[in-house]
Amino acid sequence: MKIALVGLGRTGKIVAKYLLEQNALSMVLCGPNSVNANKDIGEILNIRDTGIRVETSDHLEQKLLQNRPDVLIDFSYPGFLMDYIHVFEAIGINIITAVTTYEAVELEKIKNTARMGNIGIVVAPNITYGVNVLMHLAEIAAELMDGYDIEIYEEHHKQKKDSPSGTAKKLAEKLQQNLITHEEIPIHAVRAGESLSKHKVLLCGEFDRIEISHQSYSKNAFAKGAYQAAKFIAEKTGFYEMDDVFKQEKEKRRNTLVMRLADENRRTLSLA
Repeated sequence: MKIALVGLGRTGKIVAKYLLEQNALSMVLCGPNSVNANKDIGEILNIRDTGIRVETSDHLEQKLLQNRPDVLIDFSYPGFLMDYIHVFEAIGINIITAVTTYEAVELEKIKNTARMGNIGIVVAPNITYGVNVLMHLAEIAAELMDGYDIEIYEEHHKQKKDSPSGTAKKLAEKLQQNLITHEEIPIHAVRAGESLSKHKVLLCGEFDRIEISHQSYSKNAFAKGAYQAAKFIAEKTGFYEMDDVFKQEKEKRRNTLVMRLADENRRTLSLA
């Protein structure tokens, strides 16, 4: 699988290095005026030269046709995908976008493009595998703990622009679907220091309280999630979210467990 990457911010650089380690990175893109233009990605990451030069988005269609990536991972800004989604659709390049600040009309454009059936798109503001586990656990708790007060706390580094985060909003949306009441779930967002990512759901009742939390210790968690999403979408079409990626991983694990138990039963019967 050949992966193109756009966006070399704090997280994008970690993703680039991770993809290099997987021998999956084939192309890196930047804006026309970026200071990274024409540099070897190795120079930017302070590692050996890789032979992969950062290319600007000028004449993007021609460059994509020459490189032919299977998937593009987007850690840039909303405008990039909005400007070039028609190019990816025309060439047949699937997309994972981890951008968290899309407006509703922009998300609708992405969904409509994916639903045309020419390409597959994963919209993944919640890109880490672990935070999707948090969402599932919180949904179960919200369904069972009817009548409990629910609040969300999230924490990120001070440079993060969106507040609350896309993940926190998605978490609130999923929890709301499991509640009888239509009251808005409060989100408390902290932007301070160098904290990577922390999300916590509080369920408070009259006599007890439940806390479910997830914290990223390394941005490699984002890189691993992006790579998992790329493997998921590589040969699919349509619109997906990280929840779909998680469900497929869960199904694979369940099938592996079933096969292992079947093998153990066969061995037991052969020894009987």
